Amino acid sequence: MSVTDNQCVQWLEHEQTPIRTAALELLSGSFSTNSRWCEAIFHAWDRFGPTEAFPEFPLLTHLEIPIDRTGEAIMRAAKMVDGKPIIDRGCRSAGKLIEAISVSSPNHFIDHLDRIAELKATSKIFFRVDVERMKHRAELLERDPAYEPLTVWFQKETAPDLPYGIYPHLEAGYLRGQADEALRLGFEQLNSENPKAFVLEACFELASRYRLLGYEAWFADGLNNENTAIADASAIALSRCRNDLVLSLIADRFAGYSKSGQLRSIDVLRRSRLPKTPELLRFLKPHAQGTSVRNALCVAEILQFDFVGLEDWLEALMVIDDPSLARIRPLLCLAGPLSLELPESDRARALHLVRTRI
Repeated sequence: MSVTDNQCVQWLEHEQTPIRTAALELLSGSFSTNSRWCEAIFHAWDRFGPTEAFPEFPLLTHLEIPIDRTGEAIMRAAKMVDGKPIIDRGCRSAGKLIEAISVSSPNHFIDHLDRIAELKATSKIFFRVDVERMKHRAELLERDPAYEPLTVWFQKETAPDLPYGIYPHLEAGYLRGQADEALRLGFEQLNSENPKAFVLEACFELASRYRLLGYEAWFADGLNNENTAIADASAIALSRCRNDLVLSLIADRFAGYSKSGQLRSIDVLRRSRLPKTPELLRFLKPHAQGTSVRNALCVAEILQFDFVGLEDWLEALMVIDDPSLARIRPLLCLAGPLSLELPESDRARALHLVRTRI
């Protein structure tokens, strides 16, 4: 049993800064669909201050700001940048907050475009927020759906001449529930000897922003694609799906993946934190291609924080190499609150081994 999103959300308001920071890093890296994270962050900012609540504030573009929190997020960002230099931690957090809104569904920001444009003019921290592209995406969502000839464009040999490419049109079609045929045509390009880059680029951008269920098999095959861009995009798309089917697909394919494919699949599993993930990671170890893959499996197992399988968790902690340990050391503080659910003897032993290892 992996550590859950609900536990991580609760820890966002923890008394200890390292635990708040580690919980947010786990959530932001796992494409969580738990909508309460945003409220918890706001509470932490109110309680500890925007610069102290999360000193290492991550990108939030993998998380969706709830539509009913968009207005509050903009208001808070405005206060956090007011009179502050762009090197200020609170100012940088505000920039990441608005950037997350800018890449979310147009439904979330369509009523706030003027305020976002005004906010962008107040600070250079919002340089990544493309207000004109946001407006274009919102306009496409509101106009006559019959205008979007997605399947016609996807069958052409060259990309159509559009202000922001095909993606905003594909997104609008998807949000209306009218993009299934176009997406099928798009992902079939993965089996083509001469795939159309402009088609795959649009499809995978959508898959990086939205949870495209029903396409998991395409993404699982894509992990082993010789084209690095496609393989990396497939990993993000599959991580977003985050369900038991993903685990089954990886289990079936892992032994046949290249070393790079195995490492990407492990990254997907590391992010998933599903109840069956720790067991699968242990099952895959005999099929690992080399030391680096076995080490990656152990790191992913550690970051599930599966204290039901405490002995396996502790063994993985003992055998990973020192550079890997250094990368995940800030996250190991979560062993503290998690160990409270263990019998006292197991808790003392687990915490002693964690302290000894780090």
